[in-house]
Amino acid sequence: MRQQYVKLFSFLLGLTFIFSGVIYTFVSTYKNEREEKKKEEVIIADEIGNVYKTFYKKTDELSTFRKDLIKDFDEYVSYYSEMEEGYDDIVDNFKEYEEQVKEIEDASSYLKDKCTSKYSSSDANEKCNYYYIYLEKAINMFVEDIKFFNNKIDEYNKWIEQENENEISEKTYKKLEKYDNKKYIDYVDLNKDGTYLGMNND
Repeated sequence: MRQQYVKLFSFLLGLTFIFSGVIYTFVSTYKNEREEKKKEEVIIADEIGNVYKTFYKKTDELSTFRKDLIKDFDEYVSYYSEMEEGYDDIVDNFKEYEEQVKEIEDASSYLKDKCTSKYSSSDANEKCNYYYIYLEKAINMFVEDIKFFNNKIDEYNKWIEQENENEISEKTYKKLEKYDNKKYIDYVDLNKDGTYLGMNND
């Protein structure tokens, strides 16, 4: 009888050691995974900060470029009779504008990938929030500006129809093509908040 108790005690003791080992392994693994996740999050947060610097610099450069372009554009559309002459230059400027928007989007591909999560770093979360705001505004302002440009081209083309039919006019004007933006056509809502920042040049 005593021998049976000893066997039972040994079995229970062995079982306790096994369970203790399993629990210890589970806790250690969980702890290590959490530490690794924290380390990885710190690395991601740092990289978000680094990428954001380049991204923000490009958005700032775009803002300056756009201000100059809008000023030139306002002068360009002041006189329909001179629009044909300055057309190629203004279109080249809009091509440069589109290229700069594309560069901003390309420069922020890391942010696009990583800003889908929330981080313990408030700085990383803030930069992700601004990433969505600035990129959304850049794309929507471009779309808005192109629509405005194309409307002016439509107005010009209607005007030249009348001018070309006018027997008093000494010059024959040619129709101008609207800007064909293949990549940025529609307004975007990148942060899914129901608004389209930059749509009305805000």
